[in-house]
Amino acid sequence: MTSAARQAETDRASVAFHVALSQIGAKTTVEALSLWNEVPAAQRAATASGWLRKAITLVMSRRRMSRDLARAYYRLARALQTGRTVADPYHPEPTHVTLGDLRREFAALAGTYSPGNDQAGGAATGESGEAPSAHDDESGPADQDAPETPKVDDGPELDDGDDDWERVLVEELDGLREEEERIEREAEEELRTVLDALGTQNLDRRLSQVDDEQAAKDADRQRAEAHRQAGAQQAAAASRVAMNGGRSTTWNHMRRDRRSLGYVRLSRTGTPCGWCAMLISRGPVYKSRESATFADGDRYHDNCHCYAMPVFSWQQYGSSELFALSRECEAQWPKVTRGLSGKAAVSAWRRFIRQKQREAHKAAAQEARRSTTTAQEA
Repeated sequence: MTSAARQAETDRASVAFHVALSQIGAKTTVEALSLWNEVPAAQRAATASGWLRKAITLVMSRRRMSRDLARAYYRLARALQTGRTVADPYHPEPTHVTLGDLRREFAALAGTYSPGNDQAGGAATGESGEAPSAHDDESGPADQDAPETPKVDDGPELDDGDDDWERVLVEELDGLREEEERIEREAEEELRTVLDALGTQNLDRRLSQVDDEQAAKDADRQRAEAHRQAGAQQAAAASRVAMNGGRSTTWNHMRRDRRSLGYVRLSRTGTPCGWCAMLISRGPVYKSRESATFADGDRYHDNCHCYAMPVFSWQQYGSSELFALSRECEAQWPKVTRGLSGKAAVSAWRRFIRQKQREAHKAAAQEARRSTTTAQEA
């Protein structure tokens, strides 16, 4: 059983991961908008191909950053929840690392993360760590031919003292690198298609609707607006593809990991759109040989602030505050959609979510007005 301290640290790591992933997305948006300025409306034919090449290089580099971040997050979260971690397929490792190594690896990529207790400094990798592993009775890699819904012994409750030197068994996930490389090839092709469609083709279509017979200043204003809107759309797509590097890496680890029961979709803002709230309402999504495909784990729209968090035990899902919205939506869905199915159920759910968010905004505005009035009277 995972201790309360380890559960709390897992939650902090998850929050730090999502903040860092969102920062990568935001930075990609800013950089994509800046790069879009190299495609002036009057010279788009001459500049489009050069812009597309630079944009692909930019986004794929940010995507690699988000993949590295997600891998470090998953390795730490798994160790905190199970006492074992997974191997980095790009960097050979010994059969054991230390919990401190995993913490520092993640902290180097997610600047907002702190384990929350005093940690020993210095590297601590290797076979020579003095502190015993919580699971030294297992020394081989995990069996990948596990049942569809694995039942994994959580083991004894882990001690949370000065545990940086705790040795953590490293387990291999078969086929991980090959699958990631396939996903990256597909992502680059998707990126090329969406940037061309939402960037230059979108700009061409918008400019074709500008009336050249109107006053020059009005036509120029409309052309500038067309350029701005096309730029915003391609930048949003660029950000999504960059962030999906981290999302897909987490997903790819989860679906190959017999110690992961499944995942829960989380909202960064706490106010998801109706469609995302529907996916959140499913609660834990469990792995199966039929459903464990990347397409199912990559349902994110442009400007989406959601991500998937791995679940390693029922205890984790039931106790973590990060899953509170998921548990709430999971309980509300059957009530809101009673007697409905398909599109009708989805529509009813979206209306419910919009109404709930309007009421929350109204209540917040009223509270703000009351606070202002009280301050003025004082």
